[in-house]
Amino acid sequence: MLKKLIFMALVMIPTFVFSQIESIEQKPFQNTIRYNLSKPTILGFGNTIFGYERIISETRSFSLDFGFNRMPAFDNEGNENDMLSLLPGGKNNGIHFSSDYRFYLKSENKFKAPRGVYIGPYYSFNTFNKSKNWNLSTTNFDGIVGTDLGIRYHTIGAELGYQFQLSKRLVLDFVLFGPGIGFYKLDVDFNSTLDPDDSALVLEHINELLSNKLPGFNTLIDGSGFEKTGSVKAGAFGYRLSIHIGYRF
Repeated sequence: MLKKLIFMALVMIPTFVFSQIESIEQKPFQNTIRYNLSKPTILGFGNTIFGYERIISETRSFSLDFGFNRMPAFDNEGNENDMLSLLPGGKNNGIHFSSDYRFYLKSENKFKAPRGVYIGPYYSFNTFNKSKNWNLSTTNFDGIVGTDLGIRYHTIGAELGYQFQLSKRLVLDFVLFGPGIGFYKLDVDFNSTLDPDDSALVLEHINELLSNKLPGFNTLIDGSGFEKTGSVKAGAFGYRLSIHIGYRF
């Protein structure tokens, strides 16, 4: 009897071990960590955003992104003249957060999520904070003027995307079309008191720089940019376009 039990154990144990190995190998990867490739390309390499996608069914997932924003550089740009010139240095930072809920279209996709065409709602939140110093020399003021610029906005919308699987673990994720509604708050302030003409000169220069670096900026505030210091709130069309490279695990 003992010999039969030992024989059965020797037969069953390898079968059990191999079945466990096979089940582990066939277990689908439910998670993806990713890096945003498009934000640094558009706004510069100071913009670093990482993301996470979690598969919750064969056709659905949710994802989160978080990182740091930097406004494009202002240095050596614009029509600087003898009255106003931009000084080096200054603060430049901000944050990014976004999330979406994805429906991978079963009718369009041959494979299970996260491969193929997807649609779904999204939300994003961004801030940009930039402080610069300017050398201002006019009949009314001769010295350094500090400016603080802030942009904060929420966007809610819907997206269409496609995710490619490059290998067993590597993926490329494209948000191809993401229209939405954006809610903006923009601030600009000086650390010095200027008369109206000098204030208009500095604001004109800031508006020109922002118009060159941020497409659609002028449409947010009456088509002409900042006309005075303080806060401006606006609602406008928003969008989401991105490219991520990810690693599944």
